[in-house]
Amino acid sequence: MSYFVRFLLLCCTVALAIPTYANALNERDAVVSRQTGKLQIRVHYPITGNARVDADVADWAHQAVDTFQNTYGEEPDLGVPYELETTYSTTRSTPSVLSIVWKTASYTGGAHGNLEITTTTYDMKSGALIDLYDVFENLDTALDVMSRYCTKALTKSLGDMYNDDMLRSGTAPEAENFSSFALTPEGIRIFFQPYQVAPWAAGSQVVDIPLDALADAGPRLSLWGK
Repeated sequence: MSYFVRFLLLCCTVALAIPTYANALNERDAVVSRQTGKLQIRVHYPITGNARVDADVADWAHQAVDTFQNTYGEEPDLGVPYELETTYSTTRSTPSVLSIVWKTASYTGGAHGNLEITTTTYDMKSGALIDLYDVFENLDTALDVMSRYCTKALTKSLGDMYNDDMLRSGTAPEAENFSSFALTPEGIRIFFQPYQVAPWAAGSQVVDIPLDALADAGPRLSLWGK
């Protein structure tokens, strides 16, 4: 693993204060890896024991590897490998709801690497994906509540990295701004990409919103076992 990718994943893990892998309810780690003289690719993913979820997650991992290889396999030699490394953590609001947080670091040239935080949430009974639209009875209200809550929280936490224009744009009440989410026993966890709400040096940001703060949006309480 290159310095660029190792550094990004380390910063991400520390900043988000979540483990690289989780072993909740007997989840097991699997990895797809490919290495050539020009490419170094490793994508980790969990095996949960739910056949539908495992098939979907494995397909996502293999597609990520194929896409990176197809995109950069024929690019000019950089002198160092093009690199992709994906790790993950998991959270559960109940045993029957699983959120996977994907942390993808890559290096494709330039002064620094790239980092992206994405998430997928599953109903472990049916194996179906749970979208943000499925979490609330009133998504517009939820977006307004999350926008205000995150703006206030990040204004306090960003310190010297605070940038008013970036923060207001990145937390505007639009579904895309809150598409990287995980359900936790206490509520919902929102992940913001580098550059989304603050300069690159601030890294990724995370805000935990308690369930009671979302009451006006009508959260589907069954997702929290209530």
